[in-house]
Amino acid sequence: MIKRFLPLILVLVLVSCSPSTESTDYFGQPYPDSIPVIFAPDIVSVKDRLEHGLSFSPDSRELAFGILNKDDFSGKIYYSKRIDNIWTEPVVFESLKDECVYLPYFSPDGESLLFAKSQPDMNNAYTDIWKIDRLNNDWGAPELLPTPLSSVNREANACMTNDGTIYFSSNRNCDGKENCYTADLFYSRLIDGEYQSVKEVSEFVSVNDEESVFISPNEDYIIFCRYTDNKTQMDLYISYRDINSNWIEPERVDSTINSVFWDRRPFISNDNKFLFFTRLQIGKNGLTESDIYWVNTTKLFKPFVYNSVSDITLKVGENFEMTIPTDYYRDIDDNRLYLSTNKDKIRWIEFNSEKMRLSGTPANEGEFELIFTATDEHNNKTLDTIKVTVVK
Repeated sequence: MIKRFLPLILVLVLVSCSPSTESTDYFGQPYPDSIPVIFAPDIVSVKDRLEHGLSFSPDSRELAFGILNKDDFSGKIYYSKRIDNIWTEPVVFESLKDECVYLPYFSPDGESLLFAKSQPDMNNAYTDIWKIDRLNNDWGAPELLPTPLSSVNREANACMTNDGTIYFSSNRNCDGKENCYTADLFYSRLIDGEYQSVKEVSEFVSVNDEESVFISPNEDYIIFCRYTDNKTQMDLYISYRDINSNWIEPERVDSTINSVFWDRRPFISNDNKFLFFTRLQIGKNGLTESDIYWVNTTKLFKPFVYNSVSDITLKVGENFEMTIPTDYYRDIDDNRLYLSTNKDKIRWIEFNSEKMRLSGTPANEGEFELIFTATDEHNNKTLDTIKVTVVK
């Protein structure tokens, strides 16, 4: 009798242990792999229409994105909502229908929408950052973000962290300089209900533009675009915070994602599974096409050095043993990294990856490069070099 019920019991156990997951519906589109594809063709990305800058609400039930006018590059924000599991047709966002607006971004709590709005009499070349809040299940009146976020210069797209910190791009570093148009990234923290003085993200400053910023709600990674060269044009870059809350050197996003066109306006889904971005195609006669693309993040997020290991000085013939921090490397979408070293090049060193322990007996003096390699489940690899100096 017991044997007869075992298969049924096994099935019940498997069902009860299986995680209950609800897949997110993105306009009925099949999920992309690691190669970007146009998002929602003929629904969101319409041929010969210039879409740019997309944002989903945190619950993935609302969508806002921008449309550019080909003639004067004025802008409109389009909006769609999923009601009873059916997406409404994207139409002009009613609360901003009479405004020249760009680059919508839902706040992490979904209760506000940040956007850029043209300054009066500036030929759509200069914008300020505005915000509109929900009010009784509807949208209230838009408000200009006050000084210090606003200035006489151009403030473009903005995004927000869980604690209300706003990151944005601006050319305010050009203030007073002739023929200067370069944008940089800035942020301002919300303290006691007010935004404090604006600070530059100094780690990212370069001779080229830094703009189109996306900050993760937890502020543990940031994606932005920067002009790379004449071959790949404008590309997406990513950086992570280390244990000391410093931004590490930004790296160009994997070549499977960046292209020879202008790749910008990044947005990451709330579950960190998908990257959405705008791809501009620019020909001899100017902008010819602008579409929203999306791709899974298997080639976006890679291991990074979170808690760095200092260089090591040892003595010839003396045994040594040291513990490597368990949080030496981190990965946004993978907690099970595999660490290895080039110990075949330094034969007297042993590394126990399970115990995160480095040991050995130096055989001769000199300087050596110990290379740690972290590999994630998608076979993305990141290397870090530790200088080992052996003295008498």
